[in-house]
Amino acid sequence: LRVAPVCVRIASHTRRLASAVPAFRASLTAVNVRRPLPGTRLFSGIDGVSVLDVDAGLDKLARQIAEPVEWAACLAACVEAGATAFLELGPGRALAEMAGAAYPALPARSVADFRSVNGIAGWLARVAAG
Repeated sequence: LRVAPVCVRIASHTRRLASAVPAFRASLTAVNVRRPLPGTRLFSGIDGVSVLDVDAGLDKLARQIAEPVEWAACLAACVEAGATAFLELGPGRALAEMAGAAYPALPARSVADFRSVNGIAGWLARVAAG
């Protein structure tokens, strides 16, 4: 076992943010949430389970700031649901790299890999075309 300090500004996805969960959940009530388009799947980051109910989904989203993200479970759920590629929207490319390592047969990229929206659109079109 090795322990080392990690330089982070916020202890995201840890118990240290547990006291913020109720306030964050309350703030989510002000958000106008629309159901996803038909055929779109939404998975919870804390367990990889499909989100079918808006209130339950918002509860899980709020809890996610103080609980570990089960990225492997999310990836597995996406693949089981028929995902054929992964595009990471957040900063960096750590999640795209994890997806590529876990499912090397599926293309995985990050928006950070591209210089323009046109580049992203072109890649998505090529992936969709097979």
